[in-house]
Amino acid sequence: MSLDGMIAQMERWIGTGEPNEVQAWYRQRNGAAFAGNFAWCDALITRAATDAGERDAVLFGTDYAYTVAHAQAFKEHNAWHAMTNGIKNSGIRRGDIVFFDWAGSSNIGAIDHVGIVTGVSSDYKYVYTIEGNTANVCARRVRVVHDIAGFGRPKYKAAPKATSTSSSSSTSKRPQVSLAKLVAAFKRDAPKKGTPVSYEPTIYVENALVAEKLLASKYADGHAGTATHSGYALWQERCGFHGADADGIPGMTTLKRLGQKHGFDVVA
Repeated sequence: MSLDGMIAQMERWIGTGEPNEVQAWYRQRNGAAFAGNFAWCDALITRAATDAGERDAVLFGTDYAYTVAHAQAFKEHNAWHAMTNGIKNSGIRRGDIVFFDWAGSSNIGAIDHVGIVTGVSSDYKYVYTIEGNTANVCARRVRVVHDIAGFGRPKYKAAPKATSTSSSSSTSKRPQVSLAKLVAAFKRDAPKKGTPVSYEPTIYVENALVAEKLLASKYADGHAGTATHSGYALWQERCGFHGADADGIPGMTTLKRLGQKHGFDVVA
């Protein structure tokens, strides 16, 4: 496939809890040592790379459940980049396999967790990811430099060339958010128990609110709950709206302004 194919395979597992198919698949391949509800963040990377046809690029032909061994493999193949000079100077980018040490070191031996990078904020303060086994589910997350030990850069296959030259074909790689679907999600999700996701692009709005320091990163989960409402109301106030006009339900003006600043397009 390609870099985008790898990310697409990660995206299809978003919302998966545990125990799950990934764990059963990995156990079948690698034996009883992986019985029970084992940590599956790197098993998910392994599954996605296998399904995407990117085992050589991402896994060097080997299954991984142990994040330290996986990061070490990137180092042995001269594809490891320690996070020692900040997000911007590191060059971390979409498609990189990102490894985390919650204690804040860049030591491979201290790595706790792994995911894939889907983007970097325009101010280089945040790295956007998809991760398995984060709060026991697969989810999009927003990470800061302190948590990132480093990243591996796979040599993905080239994306297939487009066969159509139609002028109507879109060349934009920016995510799209439908205002109508987003508003419906804001109205539908908040009363629900738990954190069901009724409109996945909600995560782009939440990531932007996190970048604006209007929403705690733990609430960037694709569920338009009460915290997301409150964060969006603060964004509306920042845009100059008050009272009933800052009710936490997105409108076209404020949403477009948020998207222009944080890398997504808005459609009706």
